Amino acid sequence: MNQINQLKQLIQIFDQFHLLKRRILSKGICIFLLPFLMFQNCYLNPFVYDLLNPILEEEKKAGLLDGGLLLALNGFSSSLYITGVIRNGSGIAQINKEYSVIASESNTFGPDSSGITDSSGRFFLSIGPGDTNVRVTELGEDLVTFTLNVSGPEFIQVKNVNPINYEISSIIPYAPTNKPAFFELISTSPANNETYIGVSPDLTLTFSDTLPEWDFSTLTTLVANNVSVTPSGISLLSPSLSPPNTIIIMTNVSTYDIEYTVQIGPGFYSTNGIPLTPRSVKFRLETLP
Repeated sequence: MNQINQLKQLIQIFDQFHLLKRRILSKGICIFLLPFLMFQNCYLNPFVYDLLNPILEEEKKAGLLDGGLLLALNGFSSSLYITGVIRNGSGIAQINKEYSVIASESNTFGPDSSGITDSSGRFFLSIGPGDTNVRVTELGEDLVTFTLNVSGPEFIQVKNVNPINYEISSIIPYAPTNKPAFFELISTSPANNETYIGVSPDLTLTFSDTLPEWDFSTLTTLVANNVSVTPSGISLLSPSLSPPNTIIIMTNVSTYDIEYTVQIGPGFYSTNGIPLTPRSVKFRLETLP
């Protein structure tokens, strides 16, 4: 009888040991799987990756900030706050123009469905999923209408722009509690899409805010590092500041009757330290008849 009781005790001890082993193994599997899944999500979800890798202050100032992250992490709700630049056919930012939502598939637009474009030509809207039609006017006269299609914080499409030569660009989501500030190139000479007839025009860049009082050496370095022209038929020469917000760059043109593309990078910044939203413009140069 004692042998039977001892045997039962041994079986109970074995069962407890086996159960404990299974628990430890289960915890080990969880500890292994959790980091694995976390790393998977980091690579599959760029918003999580950005959250774990804080954004630089300069990027926050440029509008690439945690507002978009918050929207993505919380999931796409019934409304989304977005901003974008409105430019006419010459690439000139449309400043102090009235805009308003005139139709929406989601019917979620409210007090943030209208406004006036700021000094960089930007609108700020709260819209819902699906198509949202926007009208832009000046003194009551229509300038342009366009449609914003939203299917998620990362999926915002501009379509149905009328007139078609207008440009709606630099669309960025943001958090309503953290409205971003921007520094934009608002016009150029030669203008975007222009056919310029003449010899070696100055390249004039006009910005949306005051520029620092850069000395000649600093300005020359900024231009060299942030302005490029393709193809290589234009040489950029001496730059100069025209206060408060314009840079004039002398050029030497060796090839005419061709279209050039000028890329302007984010190395330029305002007196408030906000870096420029990158911009490209195209124009054609032709010789005098």
